[in-house]
Amino acid sequence: MNIDGAMVFEQNRKIQIYHTDATGRITLSALCRFAQESAGGHAERLGLGMKQLAAQNTAWVLREQAMHVSRYPELGEVLRISTWPTRAERILCHRDYRICDEKGQLVARGTSAWLGLDLATRHPRKADSFFYLPAELMPESVFDQPLAALQAPQDDCFADIRTVRASDMDGLGHMNNLRYLDWIADHLALFGMKTPFSCVRIRHAREVRDGEKVEVRHAVTDEGAVLLQMRHRGHAKEVCLARLDLGSARHAAGE
Repeated sequence: MNIDGAMVFEQNRKIQIYHTDATGRITLSALCRFAQESAGGHAERLGLGMKQLAAQNTAWVLREQAMHVSRYPELGEVLRISTWPTRAERILCHRDYRICDEKGQLVARGTSAWLGLDLATRHPRKADSFFYLPAELMPESVFDQPLAALQAPQDDCFADIRTVRASDMDGLGHMNNLRYLDWIADHLALFGMKTPFSCVRIRHAREVRDGEKVEVRHAVTDEGAVLLQMRHRGHAKEVCLARLDLGSARHAAGE
């Protein structure tokens, strides 16, 4: 592994029309895509990119991520994405990121946890079997407080059924993690919830594949947070669990 130079990787991205929604502002999934693409570039520089791990029959798979959004920028804005690893433990490798606009103002900050999936067994590898970055070189996390706990909604909640399609799939043969965020936005819009999310946290439990059906269900707490769960329609096991705080629409939209 090459660990020479700065442990923080930076990259600029310009918001294109395919990164935006009907309001002309960047989507949550596009913000997360920018963060993940930058993470991939940094991992490659460290000798831990997808191609390097593929030589070990291993692939990066997202286990969990959280993002706090301060503002949803518009079409044409240029964003500066900074990313760095923070720690490794058991089967998880943690990575954070910060996204700023051209004036250096914070747009979003987030954290993520990844595992190295053994492609032969479809089981996670121990982090220390392939991730050798010295702990003393890793910068601190963007969050200094614990993240909000994840809870499943009760059975008497709002729900709809979706089918995994070919366009949802990625090269690992399962639904891409960014598509879950699009599904969440689609699901909540069905129930009139189009307010921009100020905070989101999502944890993935198991894979879903082309043609499988998933129940998407949510409830709203007394404090206004959205508790959301996806369950496999065949075996009823949890696919993912999420919590979203809608916050102020004017603030999150940058108005």
